[in-house]
Amino acid sequence: MDTKILYFKKYESEVTSDDYVNWAIAMLLNGYSTYSLNILASLSEPRNIFEVEEYFNRAFKELSLREPTLQECVESYLSHLMRRIVDNENNAIDIAYNEVYFMVRDHFINEELSVWYEISEMIDDYRYGDNIGKITKEVIITKIVEEAKKHIN
Repeated sequence: MDTKILYFKKYESEVTSDDYVNWAIAMLLNGYSTYSLNILASLSEPRNIFEVEEYFNRAFKELSLREPTLQECVESYLSHLMRRIVDNENNAIDIAYNEVYFMVRDHFINEELSVWYEISEMIDDYRYGDNIGKITKEVIITKIVEEAKKHIN
């Protein structure tokens, strides 16, 4: 797991002990190693979140990493969601509707991203509305994937 994505989850109060352990494993796979990082990566279930966070904080300091800003984390997580959409178009509607829309709503006031409001409305019309425009699932997925490709960093 990427550090910025982990921190995004921290900022949103959605981080789990699994997230910390997965981050530690990813760091080890990328060639980093410290005493606390090794311990964090090896913690097994059941995990105590307070113990996990303590080892994370120690490892972070031992690695001399800089805590990313909320804006950096949001941009990184949004790019992560866009990659998930492009990598698996079958989940495009759910990711766009349940995750991207809320990211844009909660973290961006940006004309470039306003298209995700429109996409959310298209999905609403398709799923729950009268669908006057006879929008198909394929049309929505194509629109979502096209927009996702524009926002991958």
